[in-house]
Amino acid sequence: MRSIRHILYIGIALLLSSCSDEREQWPLTAAQSQLVGRAVNFDASHAELFATRTTYNADGSFNEGDVMTIYRQYSEDNGQTFNTSTEAYRVYEYVPRKAAGTEIVLGNDWKPKKDALGSNSPGTTFTQTDADSLTWENGKTVRFRAWSRSNLSNAINNASKNTYYPDYCVSDWVTVSGPTEAVSLTMKHQGCRIAFTTKAGNELIRAEICTEVDDYMRPDNSTDYAHDESAAEHGKTREQAQAELDQVMAVYNRMCIPARVDVETSLMKTMTKTLYDSMNDFSKLREKTTADGIVDFNTMSPDDIADNVQHPVFCSNNGRLYMITIPYDMSTAGTRGEALTLPACTRFRIWLLDVNGGDKGAYNEESTYHIFSLADVMDKQSGDDKQQLFPNGMELAPGVSYLFSVGYYYDHYTLTPADNFSWEQQDAEQNAGTDETVNITPTGTYQWWKDAIAAAIPTSIQQSYNPAFHIDTEAEFLEFIDLVNGTAVNDYVRTHPIVRMYDPTKTYDKDHPATNEDYRWYYASDVENGKVKGGTDSLTHAIAESQGYIFYQHYYPADADRGAYTLEDYLQSPFSFYDDDLRRHFTVWLDADLDLGDQKLTPIGNTTATPFRGVFDGYDAAKGVIHTIKNIYMDPAVGSYMFRYCNEVAIRNLQIETVHDFRLLNQATAMNEQTGYGAYIVGIGIKAPSPGNPIATTLTGSSYVVGCTYEGNITLGSGQTNGAMVGTANNLNMYANMMAASGLPAGTGALLGAYAPGSQAFFAPQSGQRLAWGRFMANYYDVTLSPGTNAVGSITDNYRPQEYIRGRESWILKAKNDNMISGEVPYDNIPTERMKLGYYGLAPWKAMNYALFEYNIVGGLVSESHNCKSHFYNGDTGYTHTYPQRLFGEVNSDADHTGYKGKYESLNLLELLN
Repeated sequence: MRSIRHILYIGIALLLSSCSDEREQWPLTAAQSQLVGRAVNFDASHAELFATRTTYNADGSFNEGDVMTIYRQYSEDNGQTFNTSTEAYRVYEYVPRKAAGTEIVLGNDWKPKKDALGSNSPGTTFTQTDADSLTWENGKTVRFRAWSRSNLSNAINNASKNTYYPDYCVSDWVTVSGPTEAVSLTMKHQGCRIAFTTKAGNELIRAEICTEVDDYMRPDNSTDYAHDESAAEHGKTREQAQAELDQVMAVYNRMCIPARVDVETSLMKTMTKTLYDSMNDFSKLREKTTADGIVDFNTMSPDDIADNVQHPVFCSNNGRLYMITIPYDMSTAGTRGEALTLPACTRFRIWLLDVNGGDKGAYNEESTYHIFSLADVMDKQSGDDKQQLFPNGMELAPGVSYLFSVGYYYDHYTLTPADNFSWEQQDAEQNAGTDETVNITPTGTYQWWKDAIAAAIPTSIQQSYNPAFHIDTEAEFLEFIDLVNGTAVNDYVRTHPIVRMYDPTKTYDKDHPATNEDYRWYYASDVENGKVKGGTDSLTHAIAESQGYIFYQHYYPADADRGAYTLEDYLQSPFSFYDDDLRRHFTVWLDADLDLGDQKLTPIGNTTATPFRGVFDGYDAAKGVIHTIKNIYMDPAVGSYMFRYCNEVAIRNLQIETVHDFRLLNQATAMNEQTGYGAYIVGIGIKAPSPGNPIATTLTGSSYVVGCTYEGNITLGSGQTNGAMVGTANNLNMYANMMAASGLPAGTGALLGAYAPGSQAFFAPQSGQRLAWGRFMANYYDVTLSPGTNAVGSITDNYRPQEYIRGRESWILKAKNDNMISGEVPYDNIPTERMKLGYYGLAPWKAMNYALFEYNIVGGLVSESHNCKSHFYNGDTGYTHTYPQRLFGEVNSDADHTGYKGKYESLNLLELLN
């Protein structure tokens, strides 16, 4: 996915009226004085640039003719409260500036929309001219928010219900005081989209959700021209078909077509069927009121919504068929506000253009339709590994788009789901990538490894032996794997050992031990009774290295008989990157980004006899960056692990991005569970699919998982339920982690799959099953992607909304700003628990930085520091298209984590959680 951010400077002239009295009462800074009388820009951007809307623009921004309504309210007490009686709004249109006589676009402006209805006070409207704009009295504290509608393919100006494209967005309130240069409004998409596109050579005519029982009788995915719509599906009774239809209609009857956004609550409005049927000019829809048939949230019973509200329909737009729906229950029932999910048995009808009969220009549709069920949509795994893409149905979530490609391929009708649910990527219609697998071959010299050992040999008594190994090429990374696994040693070397012998042509004084220059290498078969057989030549380095012998300088620490010394040796066994004599873990540093080209690799520490025992760190101190490994493909036959078996390991400060199934670590074990540790996994970011437990499967001994993020889809095997970030652990600390994973089964753990019985330190003893603050701090998981999941295993979460060990909605996890409920909307009055959890709290990335700060100051200390070398941010706008991203550099002060500690203490949460 491309990371895109685009700020549009919207030329809305906010008239800054000033008078001497006001300026005397409210003195301006020199910088503010220079702004008086100037226009103020609205920096408008989209919250989900590649997940919220279709656009003609490659940067994912607005379309020509998009319409936005911007509201303004004054505060009488410096922003503590706002007076709704002062509310005014204007309607603006997105207009490109073109060079005279050409189609060259020089820029874009939001301009007041002529003839639209604006307002200067609640309950009043007037017809705007193209010169009308909001005014703002100088010195006043004001707040702004907006809602918008997309004009994709000129849908608004076409005004037809056949091309109605109800893509609505809303921003949060943004408060400003005095003259200012810019006001940032970030638009959050409110609807859920289902879309169809066609394979080459086909054209779509129409589509609909199946609402007739006969459609649930016939076979799915018809595969020939006959369509066989009259045939009954094998083995299904009409009663069974009716039961499936009843499941679908229970959801379909609650689905509502969007009509606008309630700017006060951020909730969407819908419309009655009567209004929809009577509307001829949909450009005027924003002017309609409840008296005309606009329906608000929580005002109609479920039966009224089923019978009287317009349900979403597929409309033709931009060469595709789109259906956009309000993704939650709008009724007055106890289920209001709950997300809607179409069941897996939901079926869709598709009509294609009849290219074989009739005049193509007349757009004659085929006489019969194609049909498919969500249960039939499979992923793209090969062979018998295919899995249902919607085993639990299709959740209708804000900002999510489902795209299907349909049409004939040769003589068969086929259906293929998109690889992802990103609107912008789907709209780009990118072709499938080519096979870019490369063959990376180790050099066989292991020079980087030998150089590190040689450079670390002490030259004075003040120095200690602690080599730092540096990798900066893909070939060296493969050599690193071979060293740990023992595969750097080939069969010839194993079966033809060589021995180090004194040069037989020299004599030696026993009081002066020999140096490297005094030795020669011989095959062990040429040595007998401690002597070289007569006439035997020593083995030259050139010949030995060509046969696979890897020579290096072996450091021997001092003992009772002699001081520390160095002798040349050759590699004979796996190198674990741990020195048993010195009890020291060696560090392997990654000095460059690596692209491993989709080449299938063996895990590091592939057997219990060859564990990795060192430190692997992607932080490049010289460059001040954390490096990324891309296109890594670990052997799925042994679990897709990068590290398989480890003892007292540290893996730090690394980003992984790949399209292949990936898991960081299988098993880490403390050598001595009383004094040792299992693993420090710190500052790891993973963007990849995974077969489960993307960070670690099993951690035994005191372990830390800190500052790790996972974004991807978990695909669990049959009978497998543990897909959490960490599978099992018996003594774990987790700080500042985020699990943004789809595919986790409801009722299972997202952060930790299971804890060892008796390890009560996991939980706060005074609060039942709430995780203990100090063991688990500021960890998040996305309940939009994986609904019904818990923090740990099957233990139902029991946290207050203020506590930061819990699941959050996707858009909240991506928040830039704190989202505290004001006194105008009392917390206890929010209608559903889901909305309470979604609309309350500090921005997660701030909480994560606070936990990193605490960890880096007092935690992460064993034989060496395992600090997280990055911290989190989330763009420059209210909501971004990404989860928290990394900035390089540690969080070392309260200022670095944006005053989070102070906000925490002001809420009395430290006392609450301790």
